[in-house]
Amino acid sequence: MSTAAICIKESLDKGTSNVFGERNGIYKLLSFEEVKKVAKRVLSADVDLIKYTIRPYSDGKLGFLGSHYRLCVVAGTHGGKAIAFSLFLKAVPYEVPDQAEYVLKKGVFKQETKFYSDIMPLLCKGYRGQPWAPACYMVKENLIVFEELCGKGYSMRDKLFDETLVRAGLSAIARLHAASLLAEWHLGVPFNQLYPDAFEERAFVHKGMTRVWFEAGVDAAAAVAEHLGRDPDLVRSACEQVYHAMRPSCTKANVVSHGDLWGNNLMFNNDIPPKCLLVDYQLLRYSPLAHDVAQFLYLCTDRNFRETRESAMLHHYYETLCETLNAHEIRDARRPAWLEVVDGMEEQRLAAVITAVVYFPTVLMDEELGARVMNDPATYAEYYFRNRKEFVLSNMKKDPLYERRISEAVVELAELASRLDQLPKPS
Repeated sequence: MSTAAICIKESLDKGTSNVFGERNGIYKLLSFEEVKKVAKRVLSADVDLIKYTIRPYSDGKLGFLGSHYRLCVVAGTHGGKAIAFSLFLKAVPYEVPDQAEYVLKKGVFKQETKFYSDIMPLLCKGYRGQPWAPACYMVKENLIVFEELCGKGYSMRDKLFDETLVRAGLSAIARLHAASLLAEWHLGVPFNQLYPDAFEERAFVHKGMTRVWFEAGVDAAAAVAEHLGRDPDLVRSACEQVYHAMRPSCTKANVVSHGDLWGNNLMFNNDIPPKCLLVDYQLLRYSPLAHDVAQFLYLCTDRNFRETRESAMLHHYYETLCETLNAHEIRDARRPAWLEVVDGMEEQRLAAVITAVVYFPTVLMDEELGARVMNDPATYAEYYFRNRKEFVLSNMKKDPLYERRISEAVVELAELASRLDQLPKPS
């Protein structure tokens, strides 16, 4: 996509409809009246909309299941004062037709709109703790408008987190999970019974193009294993185990889970210690506590950190969970036991490693390279659904950190695969 601004006509006529350029394949995402409604919600006051523009948010690829834009608004209040502000806009990636088709068929955008329109209000009702997600101002079928976190001092960080960022991330995860437990305590019914469609598995399924995507990832992992002198067939067979960990637990407390905790989906501010907000709920799950925790630790830390600090990080997560529940006076049997986190981590470990092995070749890609690959229909289809092997092995030679993290994950998967029968199974 061109980095030139996608300018929306400056409209003083309330009836004017604003349309993205035809070459971008995006039609009538926001009308003048809708932007005015958003501005009213942001400012908590009646406004006269003066103008707005929509621009690509970044030259790089921020995520892989949507397109991201900055919505810049100038609104006038009844006092005559003009106020300028920016918002974050996430849309179906129509500019790459194959990608848009995949996102729509996969249902991930619909899943996130369901989260923000129906589930988020229930999670926030009565919740008095620190926030764990950005404010949302509008939800449409093909678009969501959020507060613009960068303007409030939040930013993405390097995709390998230090302990300070890990603690902040785990605190946000614990608060999300606590909000889920609190909401269910008031509702008296599990979330996956209340909204079964919202928790349908989207990332790891046995059919359709999602299965084709997964097989391309497994092929790449097997190629890396062979390159490292490991058994590629063992890696292939182990990867099939990922499906078992995607279901709700029958023996442990389940919570609304983020389900996609790689580095770009956590935003941190500059406080000491930093605060963290979790973004992008397209792969929502209803899972045991340890599902998000294990996935986060495997996608955002290295093996040395986990081997030396994992126990302390689990304690930090559990302490934050309990503190948040205590602040809401929930002290009954609904509070999960510490062993649910410890045992759950072991049950979720294999799936977390598999997720890392399949995700890393894409999410650890340099963002400008990612944009070139994903925003071109031909390279997108080839990479995503046909053959990742040559690209991954080639990029490993050029990028030492990319090579180290992918190799480390594949080696750990090979080691776990060699004793598959001894590993605890998700229960």
